[in-house]
Amino acid sequence: MRSIRRLSLRLAVTVVLVGIGILVMNLPALLRHRNHTAISLASITTFADSGPGPAGVAAPDSAAVAKALGRAMDPELGLSVVELGLVHAQHVDSMGNVSVVLALTTAECPFGPQLVQSALRELKAVPGVRRIEVRLDPSLPWDPTQLSEQGRERFRQRFGDDSRPGR
Repeated sequence: MRSIRRLSLRLAVTVVLVGIGILVMNLPALLRHRNHTAISLASITTFADSGPGPAGVAAPDSAAVAKALGRAMDPELGLSVVELGLVHAQHVDSMGNVSVVLALTTAECPFGPQLVQSALRELKAVPGVRRIEVRLDPSLPWDPTQLSEQGRERFRQRFGDDSRPGR
């Protein structure tokens, strides 16, 4: 009986010490301030920027915005947000203000901020764009059927065609 108590006490002390060790090892990373935007299923994240918008240049039309978004690439898949079917909504007003809502392929996609930065960079290059707002909404549903025809073909070329049931 006494040996069981000693074993239990040793086990409890070991667990506590291992926990403290893990905390101490990770403490610098926990204390370090990082400027990363966290994206989770519960959060809709909005990123904003402004384009050059020089006076005398007309506001772009929706086709110019769609073309720019067609150059915003997913860093992992090498496909544009348009080819992936991630553009849920886009709006351009008469003043050159552009707003875009993007879905993610998975709610916890680690490449969301890079997708947004790519979209912002491409939209800033469109003549007449004044303000840009790109919103990531991880709650929007996405599945491979949303790939464009070009996206499906590029996806097949890059990853092969595994169309077996259950895949």
